[in-house]
Amino acid sequence: MAVSTRPNAAQLSAALGPFVAWLASREPNEIVRVRHRRLVEDYLRWASADSGAPGDRRTRYERLFEEPTLSWVRSALDVFAEHRAIRAATRIE
Repeated sequence: MAVSTRPNAAQLSAALGPFVAWLASREPNEIVRVRHRRLVEDYLRWASADSGAPGDRRTRYERLFEEPTLSWVRSALDVFAEHRAIRAATRIE
């Protein structure tokens, strides 16, 4: 039986849901919000299938793109990293 490395809907929702809600309160431009959400979702799907070292995963992903898309990918992933850092810093256990 093959093991799927693709995130299931629940995993993807758990990662994207809070990000999308936070992004809506932070980014007034709907076009940018939609683009960030799409690019972060694409990254999460790609990352779930990536077998390389996690430490340089983002760099490997960025190598798949050229300008102007590369700038958009970097911007979206920067915002996602900021969101993850805030969530980690404010996590109550």
